[in-house]
Amino acid sequence: MATLTTKSGAVITFVPSKVDVVADHHDSTGEAVTCVYGIPPVMLTIDETVQEFMGRLRVEAHFAQLTRPNGWPVWIRASSVSAIRTPVPGEYPAAVKAVISTDSLTQAVRETLTEATSALNAHGGEL
Repeated sequence: MATLTTKSGAVITFVPSKVDVVADHHDSTGEAVTCVYGIPPVMLTIDETVQEFMGRLRVEAHFAQLTRPNGWPVWIRASSVSAIRTPVPGEYPAAVKAVISTDSLTQAVRETLTEATSALNAHGGEL
């Protein structure tokens, strides 16, 4: 078990393997803050950097770093990915080449389907 403290001060004890996705910016607001997906069904924001959080949990090897449509990095736990697909025409901006689904988040990325699949499989994915 591990713990984290949200920016609002809530202390949460959780199983590290339940973290699906970590990002260094809030996708909706653009705020530079670490966002954690997968523990509860909502995004959590914390004061630790992505590197501090993942390093403390010792989970770096399980996450592939990919690129959100706006160019910001996103780290996805490879074993959490249930599907990866090409985007439907008009679904996302032209920069999006693949769409990744986990239980907690669907994330569009700039990497091609082949690049994203390779990156995820290199970190324990089964795609």
